[in-house]
Amino acid sequence: MSRPRRRPRYASFLVTGAVVGLLATIVVVLGPGADVERQGQLFFYLGLLMAGTGALLGGLAAVIVEGRRETPATPAADDGEPTTDP
Repeated sequence: MSRPRRRPRYASFLVTGAVVGLLATIVVVLGPGADVERQGQLFFYLGLLMAGTGALLGGLAAVIVEGRRETPATPAADDGEPTTDP
């Protein structure tokens, strides 16, 4: 019986990467030494950049995960004797 092939859900990886990017933006914008006068503008532009970068990295992670799952396993050595389950 063969197992169904499982693929990563790309949307989940992309959304997770974008959310991590937005969280990083919040840390940078609200961190120590932040310019209070331009927080809104900085958050907008840096948020777009970081969310996009996070989504790209999430997509790359999904492609890597799928590639590793598709790698064929090396066949077990067959010594010619029938196998019995205990």
